[in-house]
Amino acid sequence: MHTGFAFPHQTNNTKNAQVPEDISNIFNSVFAVHLANSPETIDEVFAVRYQVYCIDRPFEDPNCFADKREHDEYDHRSAHALIRHRVTGESVAAVRLVMAGDTPDDIDFPMEGPCLPHMDRTALRAIMQTPRNRVAEISRMAVSREFRRRLNEDKSASGISALACYSDAEKGKRAMPYISLGLFSAILQMSIQHGITHWMAVMEPAQLRLLKRFGVEFDHVGPVLEYHGRRRPAFTEAATLINGIKKRRPDVWSLITDDGRHLPPKLDNDYKVREQEVA
Repeated sequence: MHTGFAFPHQTNNTKNAQVPEDISNIFNSVFAVHLANSPETIDEVFAVRYQVYCIDRPFEDPNCFADKREHDEYDHRSAHALIRHRVTGESVAAVRLVMAGDTPDDIDFPMEGPCLPHMDRTALRAIMQTPRNRVAEISRMAVSREFRRRLNEDKSASGISALACYSDAEKGKRAMPYISLGLFSAILQMSIQHGITHWMAVMEPAQLRLLKRFGVEFDHVGPVLEYHGRRRPAFTEAATLINGIKKRRPDVWSLITDDGRHLPPKLDNDYKVREQEVA
């Protein structure tokens, strides 16, 4: 089972990623972030995941999903979100936050067993000292290759479908490099909604490098492991990550937090005192 991320490979170099421009306006003029709070929107999330994980990058067997909706045993204790293309309403990206359940069978996170033992003691101590109900795993972070392909089709071509050419194609091409940041905006909003203060994830090294160019840096990053491909486990306090983005890339911070309207919760002071006493 694949529980990580599936981004199309980025072709933008570091220089292009640092060009000063209003990335919030660029992204929001083309895409909209939606929290999946209804059965209908969750169904859209599963459809995007099927496209990405079974078709675009076949980590999962499409024959296992007759309804063309990719889902697994962690979805019942997850929050979900998607990104829609404003012009067509098409869902083009999705992400979930897996949270600890209420029973012993539901307390572990997908990456925990295979990945966390390889992280250093500082990271493991930070994870163990954080209440389980304040931790979530960022998972199934997926962007549709099919949408990107259609976005780049020549308008003069004999289109494959009615949606092959978009009226905002040029704006869309400018906005696509920022779609991972839109997903982080969704992650932040879901975390606020559910009181999540810490994030764990397992990502390809290239994904971590891409995020780092945007100022998104995790507190703890483990070694490269063979886990559905070469990946690195990561753990961070959400507030620390968001504050770091504000210092390094205020433009990215503005997009992810909606100009500071969405800020991550923090552990209460009483818990921090208890944590220091234990340490």
